[in-house]
Amino acid sequence: MSLSTEQLTITIPITEANRSKARQFAQEQSNPEKIEQVYHNTLAVLVTNNYLQMLDVETSLQHSHSWNAVARLSTNIADLNLPGKGHLECRPIKIGDHNCYFPEDVRNNRIGYVVVQLDQDYTQGKLLGFLPQVNSTKTNIRELESLDNLFEALHSHQTVVQLSQWLENIIDVGWRNLEEIIGKQATNPLFVFASLDSESSNYDNIKETVAQLYATQNQVNKVDLEPEKALIHLLENTQNEEIRWKAAELLWEINPETTAAGIRKAIDFGMQFGKNAIALMVAILPKSDETMAILIRAYPRSDGAYLPQGLQLSGLDVSGNSFFTVQARNKDNYIQFKFTAELGDRFNIRVALDDGDITQSFVI
Repeated sequence: MSLSTEQLTITIPITEANRSKARQFAQEQSNPEKIEQVYHNTLAVLVTNNYLQMLDVETSLQHSHSWNAVARLSTNIADLNLPGKGHLECRPIKIGDHNCYFPEDVRNNRIGYVVVQLDQDYTQGKLLGFLPQVNSTKTNIRELESLDNLFEALHSHQTVVQLSQWLENIIDVGWRNLEEIIGKQATNPLFVFASLDSESSNYDNIKETVAQLYATQNQVNKVDLEPEKALIHLLENTQNEEIRWKAAELLWEINPETTAAGIRKAIDFGMQFGKNAIALMVAILPKSDETMAILIRAYPRSDGAYLPQGLQLSGLDVSGNSFFTVQARNKDNYIQFKFTAELGDRFNIRVALDDGDITQSFVI
């Protein structure tokens, strides 16, 4: 590893194992231009990954988009996932290049950009500098900031939960099934199912509730389906968002592991509000127009408890402006808000009571 005295640059060896992985990914492609693109992108990611691991920065190649075969085929990406922080883009250039290319695919949902210069024999990669954001297709390498700024950005970067990845079963640390967080208290505002035994009254309750949902949609002929299949059919065919959420919640009660109803997860912040710890639940439900329906809910952690009166649940945009606030009343066992967001949208959720508050950042 070498350090320049003019501006901090880092030279990292490229191992044969690195080149082998890059060749493996490149050989999946069908034309020479794409083969070279994927080869260079993969090496740039591996050089950056090797450097950050030397400095004990946690990385995850497997959770990087560039490690996904479909993403490599359809986009020009060279990202490295940093768990709990986001995706760092690692753009390759050759010796003699004065500009670095930033395709449209990578100009959103990145915590920053590093530029990696590959030598002619692909035995070394030099990290030339860092950019916190890019707004154009090309940037001259003289405009790069010092790599010192990369670590300042990583140190100050708040953990961002990446909700769209939940649909790919990539779940952020600390987020678990709702039942694991709040126990056996009522997780569904409609009712709680204790059993799915076909002879139990709960099974009859399920079928009755499904029938009521279908009656509102004039699709009574589908009620003879098994409840889970009937609810999936309803989710896929109704345009009524309230009905879709009710169907999704029933599906989660029947089968908490289902992916047919989007996904919901919860986290215990480990902080007391009043006399109770609070759990935050977030659910996402894809819509036909490729946007996401979002449900935010706050629960008391203790079984049978209520939220402290006055507890506020708020949504904030990236500028800190509130786009919703709901407040717990006397004997509320949850409070919630629903909204719609697009891919790439960022927002914060804040839970507050008196002088105590905690904020979590999200990106779709």
